[in-house]
Parts: sequence; structure tokens; C-alpha cells
Amino acid sequence: MMAINFDPVRLRRTLHQHPELSNHEAQSARTIAAQLRAFGFTPHTDIGGHGIVVDIAGHEPGPTTLLRADFDALPIQERAPLEHASCHDGIMHACGHDGHATALLMVAHTLAQQPPQQGSVLLAFQPAEETGEGAARLCADPLLATRHIDNVYAFHNLPGFAQHQIVVRPGTFACASTGVAIKLHGKTSHAAYPERGISPANAMSEVMTSLMQLPEQHQPAFSLVTLVHAQLGELAFGVSPGDAIVMATLRSDDNATFHAMKSSLTATIDTIAKRAELEVSIEWHEPFTAAYNHPAHHTHVVEAASALDLTIETLAEPMRWSEDVAEFLARWPGALFGIGSGEHHPQLHNPDYDFPDAILSTAHDLFCALVARHHGMEISPMAE
Repeated sequence: MMAINFDPVRLRRTLHQHPELSNHEAQSARTIAAQLRAFGFTPHTDIGGHGIVVDIAGHEPGPTTLLRADFDALPIQERAPLEHASCHDGIMHACGHDGHATALLMVAHTLAQQPPQQGSVLLAFQPAEETGEGAARLCADPLLATRHIDNVYAFHNLPGFAQHQIVVRPGTFACASTGVAIKLHGKTSHAAYPERGISPANAMSEVMTSLMQLPEQHQPAFSLVTLVHAQLGELAFGVSPGDAIVMATLRSDDNATFHAMKSSLTATIDTIAKRAELEVSIEWHEPFTAAYNHPAHHTHVVEAASALDLTIETLAEPMRWSEDVAEFLARWPGALFGIGSGEHHPQLHNPDYDFPDAILSTAHDLFCALVARHHGMEISPMAE
């Protein structure tokens, strides 16, 4: 295929300027698909929502490697004084998914000119990562569900680490997590006669205490519960409350522990509600399993990074946040790794965050080095 004029930084900033929330990434998907077509590919579109998959086949039989990037944004108001700042009020690329997608497009550009010699490379552009929905939908689509995939790789940019540093960890790299909303329903009454109603006040207090004590019951694995919202009744001095809601986030670095936490919490809440004669509902939101790195693929990342003379940092503990690439890694062996965004770079989900364009070439080079290892080819690095 002939070389195509391609400006990754301009494209990344275009994606940044036009962010779209999870499950609403139609324009971003069109931009990505159009660029892939310009490279000469015929992308599969609308996979698992607005997902895009490109299948690049080599000339000889061999393994299948999937490289994944996400491209949804967050409901955050951007505060950075950038020329390419978000043009959508209250929505911004505060996690760097614009950069992740651009790096994978850079890989596509390279593979359009240097296709794999053996096997196939799948490039998966995934929507709805922030809500924990996109990866599972992509994996369930027949296009991927029926494929035998030997290797999966993905990266996340990481503020707090030196630019270009490769952050790795065998085993669990990022935690499992879920949001939980616990709704208690009793009966309102006049505040002068609270005994004539059924107030959830005491039960609400018990629920909050139970949530905070939950990690102690599931040691030695790391687990954490963060209370994020609580509301009792309404703003009315004359009314004894009839309803309450408690919301929290649960997380653990161990999937078995994570599921045990959910089960024990459900049993505890049911007991509290029954004792207080309350109706109760428990709703789970934005579920993520723990992202598990296969030892062999962790080694592949380390060796490929070393060959590129990149500095490597091995985490002592998993990242506390979650990444739904875990759905891919639960089905097929692979690894999630980090690339440092800068030790003093604004943190993820901060209103002044912007993906550092300097690490685009690092992501491209490491992805391509991994492809080269599995598919019998040599690709010259871009980074100097």
C-alpha cells in the first residue's frame, strides 16, 4: 500500500476537541474509520456499539494478536487553556482515550505499509470503557467471539511516572470494581409522630457502617469501599423520612475476593432491611473485573521495552482504578501496561488534563515491537 499523509498529533487534538461520552461516540468512530479507510483498510464498524475492528492478515499462517484502544470521554468540564480544548460543554477527554486511539491508528498506518508476515493482527477500537460496558460487548460480538486469539495488548497513559517509562506488573495490573446503590423504602409520617411511619434512618446508618467494615472481612487481599453518596428523606422539617439511598464503590485486586464482597454485602443488607421492616433494592453499576496480566505476556512487554531502551517500572501493587480491557484478558492471554505521562503531569480525570503527544511514538513503537515478536517482522521505531 502506498504511503498516506498522516499527522497523528493533529488527529489526536481533533478527537480531543470533539469528545463524546460512552455509548455516544458516533462522530469519533466515523473519524477513526475514515482514517483507517484512508490507509487502505476496510474496517468493521458498529461492533459492540460504536466499536471498530480491523483485521490485518499476513501471508503465512501464524498466531492472532489483538491490540486494543478506547476512545470515549468523560462528563467533566475542561479547564485547560488549550487551542484544542473541548468544544462540548461538560465533556472532555480527561483520561487520554484520544491518545490511546491515535496511537493505535499510528500502528495501523505502519501495518498498512508493513503487514505482518505470519498470522493476523486485529486492531480493536473500543467504545464505552468508562462505564465498563464496551469491552464485554466487543468480545461478545461474533466477529471476535469466534476467533482464536493468542495475544492481547493494551496500554494506559499514567501521570505520576516519567514520560516514556513503561509500567508493568505480572498478575493483577488493575483492580476489579463496581458501583452499588442501596435503596431503602419505608413509610413517611409526621415528624411529630415518627412511630406512625417506618423510618430508614437507623438502617441507613447500619448500611454505611457495614460498607466501611466490608474490607476487614475479606483480608488479606486488597479491598476498598468508598462511600460516594447518601441521602435520607427530603428537606422538610415536618416529615419523618420514608426513603434513603446509600451509594458506594467496591474494589479489590482479586476477582474471587471481589465476588465474595458483593455476596456478603447483599446478605448483610437483606438482613438489615428485614429487621427494620423495610423494602430494599440493590443496584450494581459500572462493573469491572480485575485486569490480569499473563506471566508470558508480561515478559513479552518487558523484553520488547528493553529492546527499545525504554525505562521499566514494575509496580509493587496493582493500580486501584479499573480498566475494562480486563474482559479481553479474561478470555485470551495478554497484558495491560502503562506508559508514563510525566511525573508532574495533571492526573487522570482532572479538568486540566491533556494527553501528552510526546508519548504517542512510544506507544506506537512498543505496540509494533510486540507485533514484530509474534509475527516474524521488523519494524523501525519512531521514537528517538
